[in-house]
Amino acid sequence: MRYFFNLHECGQITFDEDGVDHTDIGSVRRSAIRAARDIMAAEVRAGQLCLSCHIEVFDAAGHQVLKLPFKDAIGVTGL
Repeated sequence: MRYFFNLHECGQITFDEDGVDHTDIGSVRRSAIRAARDIMAAEVRAGQLCLSCHIEVFDAAGHQVLKLPFKDAIGVTGL
């Protein structure tokens, strides 16, 4: 099934026009976590990090199947 990963980042929404095929919701979640971590890594390299951003995943029928806040994609220690 095809899933679409829309990025909500600092008040901007980037819509996934192409989508990606996945076999189950577990692989969808792993893919969203990888994407969030990649985006956060780039932000950290630029000297900033927004933990209020998130990724919303929709199936081909337009139903939301996952909302992944960036803060849920990492563990934070030492605060």
